[in-house]
Amino acid sequence: MKKSPSFFPSLKNIVFFFLTFIVIILAVSATLQMIKLIRGLSVAGPEEISFLAGFIVYLLVHFLFYKPVFAHVMAHELTHMLWAAVFGGKTQSFHVSKTGGKVLISKSNFIISLAPYFFPLYAMAATLIYFIAKDQYRVYVAFFVGASLSFHIALTLFSLTTEQSDLKQDSNLVFSLAFVYLMNIIIIVLILTVVTKEITFRDFGVFLLNIFKGVWDLSVMAFHKVNEVLK
Repeated sequence: MKKSPSFFPSLKNIVFFFLTFIVIILAVSATLQMIKLIRGLSVAGPEEISFLAGFIVYLLVHFLFYKPVFAHVMAHELTHMLWAAVFGGKTQSFHVSKTGGKVLISKSNFIISLAPYFFPLYAMAATLIYFIAKDQYRVYVAFFVGASLSFHIALTLFSLTTEQSDLKQDSNLVFSLAFVYLMNIIIIVLILTVVTKEITFRDFGVFLLNIFKGVWDLSVMAFHKVNEVLK
């Protein structure tokens, strides 16, 4: 028997409807907290200069010469595989080409679907190498951290100019974009924490706590604004 279409939203859609508002507020709060954190950040040490140079050099290559799309597609599909493994899933097939890629995994959720858009695989690998490298090599690794982070940001934005089924597969489009934006801010600050000397891991922890505190502050401010309008 063929089921008639339901005119009522599913429980999943209702949950993501409310989660969307929460994530948007978190994203706004994270943006404000990141601005506060990096406002007084100086680029003085050799590692910071090397990081910034790598970031700028990749942007120049990207916009003036060449977009390494194949490398981006490879990272995209590998990231799906990595996060599927984190959640206990298995990879059943894997295909990558210059025109696109596809990975078939045994488990999916919104984090696995959205991971390639917020988890910079190459940049995180370079950051890990930077973290464990000896001091005399860090200035060189920092260049690749900056370049790979720039690679992630530029090519993620480039990919979002085309239809991305991942953004609607396990959630709604607005939630996906807000969540990706929020997670990118958190990971960018984490990378800066490792590379720069002015931001400590304690500062990063305070940054995370202030994101949630900022949600309360923004909610109170919004309540007062609405209250003033209704008077």
